[in-house]
Amino acid sequence: MVVISFLLFFGIFFNPSPLLAQTHPGYEKFNLSTKDEAQILFARGHYKESIEKFKAVLELESETSSVFRTMLKGWKAMDNLNDAEQFLQNYQSEKGDSSALWYAFGYLNYLKANYEKAEKNFNRALKMNAENGLAWNNWGAILSQRKQYTLAVAKVKKAIQADPKEPMFFWNLHKIYQEMGEPDRFANEYKNLPQQNSKKWSYGKTLVRVIRQRAFAAYSKGQLDNAIRGFEDILKIYQEIGDIKGQVPALFSLGLLNEEKGNAEKAQKYFVQVLAINPNHIQARDKIKPLD
Repeated sequence: MVVISFLLFFGIFFNPSPLLAQTHPGYEKFNLSTKDEAQILFARGHYKESIEKFKAVLELESETSSVFRTMLKGWKAMDNLNDAEQFLQNYQSEKGDSSALWYAFGYLNYLKANYEKAEKNFNRALKMNAENGLAWNNWGAILSQRKQYTLAVAKVKKAIQADPKEPMFFWNLHKIYQEMGEPDRFANEYKNLPQQNSKKWSYGKTLVRVIRQRAFAAYSKGQLDNAIRGFEDILKIYQEIGDIKGQVPALFSLGLLNEEKGNAEKAQKYFVQVLAINPNHIQARDKIKPLD
């Protein structure tokens, strides 16, 4: 039963299914923004409707690189990049140039695997706005594909500097280090960051994602001790970056894993710590019981 409980908890909390992630059919009642509605449609695979909504968002927002990116992903999913290109050309005729638009042309060419042209587009976007993190990031991805890793790292770090709260940039940096054959470099950079550094949080959250995948893989192979060590490392990172909310599932997972290992007393301590943070955690409350 403990095995089932851990698998269910892990699957639901860390990897929510599309069914659980779906918004209630009556989401219109919740006064969502046009952008929220567009993102929901995109997540549901309603790409055509999503793109139409995003067109309205383009009229409302000043920084639109991420909007263009999602629209282009929608056109790509529909295998219709020709329409995407026509839209961007028409938009340029009506609205003129911008960093976001040149990023969009670059991302379009990136999706077409026309990397040389994409680089020129990203460069033009960055000349108009050196803080366009998405342009730096995609340029870095192109360089990584060419195995020009030093240049790729420099570009992605420029993206992080532009937006230190964007998880995608940190994940891509970690991937490049892996491809370089330096798997520990990302963790070492995290450890060397001062506590108050604005990048510490995102570095930590990315490391948690990496360790969590490794811990669950160990659990699936029956390596319970390795799974426990993984979640202990996760808890330590959450504590270091001050993520109180993240500590709750880590503590509860450690409770379940130690319960499965037969460490009842240790498991109970973890469940008590969960309740100290969130007294309304029903699963942890159900686990608290007098020890024999």
